[in-house]
Amino acid sequence: MNSNKVLLCFTASYPYGNRETYFANELNYLAKAFKIVYIWPTYNPTGSETMRSIPSNVKVLKPVVPNGFTRVVQGIFNTSPITLFFLDFFCKRAYKNGYTIKKWFNALLVFRIKYQKLKTFLNSHGDNLVLYSYWGGATIYTSKLCKAYPKVMRMHGGDFYLNRNYGYLPLVQKIYDNTDLLLPISNDISNILQTHYNISPKKIFVNYLGVDNELHNQSARNDDVIRIVSCSNLVELKRVFLIAQLIVNWKHDIPIEWHHFGDGAEAPAINDIIKNYSGANKIFLHGWAVPEELYKFYSTVYIHWFLNVSKYEGVPVSIMEAFSFGIPCIATNVGATSEIVNADNGYLIDIQFEFSELEKLVLSINEENYESKRTNAYSTWKNKFDANKNYNELIDKLHML
Repeated sequence: MNSNKVLLCFTASYPYGNRETYFANELNYLAKAFKIVYIWPTYNPTGSETMRSIPSNVKVLKPVVPNGFTRVVQGIFNTSPITLFFLDFFCKRAYKNGYTIKKWFNALLVFRIKYQKLKTFLNSHGDNLVLYSYWGGATIYTSKLCKAYPKVMRMHGGDFYLNRNYGYLPLVQKIYDNTDLLLPISNDISNILQTHYNISPKKIFVNYLGVDNELHNQSARNDDVIRIVSCSNLVELKRVFLIAQLIVNWKHDIPIEWHHFGDGAEAPAINDIIKNYSGANKIFLHGWAVPEELYKFYSTVYIHWFLNVSKYEGVPVSIMEAFSFGIPCIATNVGATSEIVNADNGYLIDIQFEFSELEKLVLSINEENYESKRTNAYSTWKNKFDANKNYNELIDKLHML
């Protein structure tokens, strides 16, 4: 279904760099449903012109804001509106600490630069246009520029939860009030929108993210090694160091093997934990991998458990990927993880779990219900997190605007 409508997607950096990997799946569906899809990244983290592969009818606009001090100059010295930001600064006490001041100031700069550039874009591309922000915090939606256009916005986790942002997100109530269709990726976010922000359920559509999987292969178990896998950026909130500690302190007779996919600032800390380890257990830090590489690994290696011990989460796409190969999950009960992981397809553990508890669950692979967890993991993906189902439902909603 390819309509005559044009979609303008605001991303953080996609298609530059290697973040927002899960947007690629969604983009393929959006491109088939719209005449043209424009992607407008806020910034380019690499400074390189190299981009990820995109469909032929997708056009990438120059990033909104430049890197460095030029951003400050462009954001201050222009004629964009400023009143709402100053009201928000004082009414919401954004001056209360350095983090919220920085958050407010950067949002102000991005808004004022984007306002000028969007005005030019709309003058030449404004007909039949739908605006879609892939992340929460679309302050541009509060401007008169956007009033005449349908406005859609996703909310994932770090862009929504106040407790992950020192209690402050710029213009957040006005953004929600001015958006026509809010797309929380979890029921948890939907409930908060209604109870805390008094948003009508009529303008909320819970749309889970999804993954495609054409392989579906589930390798046969062929040895007695317990294999676990984790997949995330190596950043503090993911607490991957806890998995490293689990492996190096493993005292059980049955050997264990850990594979991690992802890289980041916490890599040196992980390496410090494992560098002097000389035991029989094996550790493989694969670094950053494209989904195709990860899927090939899942389809050829028998994995017993996917582990997620994060401090914060939305609904993790990494768990969706593992489930699509029938790999059950042990995860901390944070954010909306309980909307994907349960007693049928894995285990939820407390954020302050004991290592003895985690070890016991990892060792439960020979219990009677283990194989049913593998079956149910696959069914959970197929019924709730299949990209084909979820993104086609999204497209139907977008065409109704």
